[in-house]
This record gives sequence, C-alpha cells and structure tokens, in this order.
Amino acid sequence: MVEKIRNVTIVGHGGCGKTTLCEAIFFKAGITSRIGSVEQGNTIMDYEEEEIKRRFSIRLSVGYLEHNGHLINLIDTPGYLDFAGEVYAGIRVADNALVVVDATSGVEVGTEKYFEAAKKKGIPIFIYISKMTGQEINLDALWDDMKQIFGHHVTPFQVPLGKGNGFKGVFDLVTGDVSSLPADLKEKANKEREKFRENIIETSEELLEKYMAGEEIKDEELMPVLKKSILNQEIIPVFYGDSREALGIEELINGIVNFGASPKDLRPETGKLAGAEVEVKPDPDGKTVAFVFKTFQEAHLGEVNIVKVLSGKIESGKEYLNSRTQRTEKVNQMYMVRGQDRKEAPSLSAGMIGALVKLKETKTNDCLTDKDYPVELMTTEFPEPLVSIAIVPESREDQDKVSEGLNRLRNEDQTIDFKYDPELKQTLLWGLGEMHLDVVISKLKDRYGVNVRTEKPRIPYRESIRKPADGFGKYVKQTGGHGQYGICNIKIEPLPRGGGYEFVNQIFGGAIPNNFIPAVESGVKKAMESGILAGAKVVDVRVILYDGKYHPVDSSNLAFEIAGSLAFKEAQAKAEPYILEPIYELEVTVPEEFMGDVIGDINSRRGRILGMDSQGRYQVIKALVPLAELYKYSSMLRSITKGRGTYTMKFSHYDEVPSEIAKKIMEEAKREKEE
Repeated sequence: MVEKIRNVTIVGHGGCGKTTLCEAIFFKAGITSRIGSVEQGNTIMDYEEEEIKRRFSIRLSVGYLEHNGHLINLIDTPGYLDFAGEVYAGIRVADNALVVVDATSGVEVGTEKYFEAAKKKGIPIFIYISKMTGQEINLDALWDDMKQIFGHHVTPFQVPLGKGNGFKGVFDLVTGDVSSLPADLKEKANKEREKFRENIIETSEELLEKYMAGEEIKDEELMPVLKKSILNQEIIPVFYGDSREALGIEELINGIVNFGASPKDLRPETGKLAGAEVEVKPDPDGKTVAFVFKTFQEAHLGEVNIVKVLSGKIESGKEYLNSRTQRTEKVNQMYMVRGQDRKEAPSLSAGMIGALVKLKETKTNDCLTDKDYPVELMTTEFPEPLVSIAIVPESREDQDKVSEGLNRLRNEDQTIDFKYDPELKQTLLWGLGEMHLDVVISKLKDRYGVNVRTEKPRIPYRESIRKPADGFGKYVKQTGGHGQYGICNIKIEPLPRGGGYEFVNQIFGGAIPNNFIPAVESGVKKAMESGILAGAKVVDVRVILYDGKYHPVDSSNLAFEIAGSLAFKEAQAKAEPYILEPIYELEVTVPEEFMGDVIGDINSRRGRILGMDSQGRYQVIKALVPLAELYKYSSMLRSITKGRGTYTMKFSHYDEVPSEIAKKIMEEAKREKEE
C-alpha cells in the first residue's frame, strides 16, 4: 500500500554522520548485527571502491527496511559540495528530507544549502542532531543557530537525556510519560511539552481560538493538526541521537513513520503529455510512470538504473517506453536494493524505489512509461560544473580509451563534462571541484584502466590592435610551367571591444578579380587565428582590401590566400598589437567572519570588487577576476573558509593584460613554439 511507504533522503554537510545513521537504523531494524564504520570501510551504503578508499560518500545510495508494517527507503547522499549533484538527485525523488546536524560542529554550509533545496521541493523536513555523546556540545547556541538558519518552525520533539558522556537517550514529547522521568528533568520536560503544544496550536486558527478562550485542548485534537503542519513545513520536527551508540534511533524511525509523508500525502507530480500538463498520481492501478534518478556501473551487472515508480507498476518481462528516446526497453530483472545487497523483485509499484539492470539506452532523468502514455517529467536540475583541468593520456592506448571511459562516467554523473578544445589544443575535464575531478581521474584509472596526467588549462587569450596600419602581402613564384602570383594591399583598423571582425572590399577597376577576393579574406582569417604576439586569436579588427595585382596565368586562390595572410601579419605588427584576457564574474558566498580574508585573496588575484550583499548569515562578494588567476580557486576558498564558502563564476568580457604579465605570456608562447 502506498500509504505505508516512506521515501527519505538524508542530507547534511560532509562528516555529519549520515552514513553512520543509516548503519544505526539498519542495526535497530535487525538487518545487521553490528554498526559498520566509515573509517573501517565496512558500511552498507558506502561500498564503492573510491568511497572505501577516501572514507566519505561519493554517490547516493539506496537502502530499504521494514518497520511496523511500513516500507522505508533511505537515500544516503554525499555531504561535500563537490558531489552536490547526487544530493539534488536524491531530493528530486524524496517524499521526506532528513537533515543531519552534527551536535559538535553546528549547522554547516552544506547542511544549510541542502535544507534550502528540500524546503524548495516542498516536502516534510525532519532534523536529526547527531553525535550527542561528543564533547563540548552547546545545545543553546546550536538552537539559536538553527532558529536563525532554518526559521522558527524548528520544533523539538524530544528532550535529550544528558549530553556528551552523560547522554543516555531521549524523552519523547509526543507520547512520553513525564512521571517516569527523574525529578531534575520533570520540570524541563513539562516546560518543553507545553512549548511543543503551543507550536502546534499556533498553526491552526481553530485551535488558537480555543486556546485564547482558555478552553482545554486534548492531545487527540493536536495529532491531525501536527501531521498537517509537518506536511506543510509549518513544523520541522527535531530529534536527538547518537548513531554509533544507537541511541535515539528507534524514536527517530517511529517519528518518520508516524509523521512523515507517504507518496499519497504530497501534491502529485505534473508531467507533459502531447504538449498538455497531466497529473501523475501515485496509484498502483494507474498508467505506469517511473523516473530514473540515478545511473551507475557495477561490476558483473553492468549499468544499473535506480528508479522511483510514480504511478502504476513495473513488472518483470514487460516492455516500457522511454519517453525521451521514444524506444521501448524490456525489463527482465529488477531488485530492491540495500547498498550493494539486492533482493530480486517481480514488480515495483507506485511509490517504490528499486534497481533495473541491463537496459539498453535508459539513463538518469529518463522516464519509463506504458507505451500508450509517453509522459515526460521534470528532470533533476544539476549544478553546472565550474572547475576544469586539462588531461593528457599517458599512452596511445590510453588515448583510444579516454573518451569511452569519460562518456561512461558522465552517464553516471551529470555534473561531469569534457571536450577537446581545438583552440587550446587540450582535452578539458570539468567538474564541481578539485576533489570531484580527482575522483573522476581515479575512477578512470581503476575502473577503465585509463591513465592520464593533468595539466593546468591554457587560457584563451586574444590579441587586438590600438591603431590603423597598412599591410602588403606578396606571394610570387615563377617556375617552369604554371607559377604562383598574388599581391594584395590591406589596411587594418581597431573596432570597439566586442566588435569582432569586419572585411571590407574596396577593390575597383579589377586590380584583383572578384573570384580571388574570398581567397584573400580566407588568408586574413587564417592569420587572425594565430596572432604575432602569443599565437592567440586576433579580434576587434576591420580589414580593408584596397589594392593588389594579379597575373592572368599564374594567379590562383592559393597565391592570394597566402598573400592575404602575409599582409595581415605585417599590418598587425605595425598596429601596436596587445593581448586581451578573459575576465570572469565571480560571486562568492561566505560567513561574515571570513569576508576580509576572502576579499584580500581576490585582490591578490588581480580581482576588482564590485560590491557586497547580505544573505542571511552570509555575505555575497561580487568581483571581476581574470580567468588566469582562478586556477584551483575552489581549494583555496575551502581552505580560507574552512569549507564554508561557495562560489559561482561566469564569463564577463575580455580586458587588456597588464604589460608585465603580457611579457610573460609572450615568452611562454615563444618557448612552446620552439619546443
């Protein structure tokens, strides 16, 4: 039954204890006999080789359990922002979000970011304060932070029984019996319960009127209001626990089962069918619609697609339509999954999550439907990859395999991109951060046997001119038989920045026949591809062809093309050429205490601060910075802000390079040419 399903995506900053929480839940559910350790590499959810090696989650992982007649699917996600794409994929299919806050570290930037994503999705949010046996816990300060960051909707559902070494578990404010508590906790529990009741009453006009009139409000009146308030994000329940000690875990599971959303409790998804909007309701007897939210490769199985069935059911042996490719896929095997463990399932019905294997063309963001119902759903919006590195295959064999390996990894991770840049003559690999790229290169080697070394990406400099100049191009070769003959005179002039390129034909009286004019322009364009200073493209130039000579027998397109090229190079040398560099708009979001250090770092990178805005507890710094100065910026920002700073960047414009830097660029270009 759909009402008995709870799909919960677990989010939070790296190291807050999400994977260990999953371990504790599986332990309490009787699935395992011990709580695995991330440090020892023996957890259920972090089973990929890279995760075991690095001791943190890299991709989302799904694990199911049954509790009090309910099916719970946990989606464990990475915490580091380099792997944010996995979190957004998990939130995309979540019916509930469980935000993990480390009691010893407080609310960190990843936690805040993913909380906002869950809030935007409009699903119930639960908060679990982990590591309650940790030292130096200041719960008052933590609550102040949570109210400031998450809003006044955060509501404790429990009173923690001690903290640090003295943490013994929790007292439940919903069902707990205050008389069972020691005397020193009774008063606190009564106060917290009264505040808890008031929080619920505030969300209902009817109950508020009764409360103001002094009427008694019974617990049974509060429960339906509480459930509705959680569904509407008017109340965000907060639980306490310690996953390593398995304290507070059962109470958390009960809270999610009792107050969490089933797929039926939420607004149905909307899809597009023949251009019209349709509602996709979680009805097991409806038309089949299943959304693929994660694709990955697994040894012995090949490609695995993790799907959430939104409507109808997927059955083994049947064919379904991929609404993107408009081709059918036959489903032969499907599984319920718990990390690496799989249990074959004959079918998956509305609300369920499972794995389909060996599909031909289906991948992340695809939709599988009944053949007569090709609905298309809203896809997961993945963050744009910002950080690039140049990769060079170590051998010819690696060169042959690198594209195939990267294509497979890109199918698995939509936040990777790669392309060969003919201008820079480099293959660039893009990702969300240096750590992300490091993982991709490691997978490339371990999984596909492709060895690459990395280089700093070259900068796409440009060249331009300051003043007009004339150029003369002559290509004359007299030999026995046909020779070559082409002479042209051009003038070049600077255009405004961003003006691009113009070619003006001012030949009169047939000095150069019309059929050779395109060849002159072709030669000019080829010369502009590689300027005389640093071999960069020449831009913002008008070229005027005003004179020339031809030979009725020996002239050819080739001769005039070479003449055009020579003429342009001569003119550029006389026109006071200079080098331009790409300038990027940088937007850095940091906690206020790091603002001075971040601004100082931007200034040291030849950046120009445009302004600052407040965004809650954070400051947003806007600046213009040369691309050449942004190499490995994400690592530096992480270091300066202790992992709490984030940034975005986009191309703004080209600007002139300072003379001392231009000199270095020219020397480097000369050295490369000689090599």
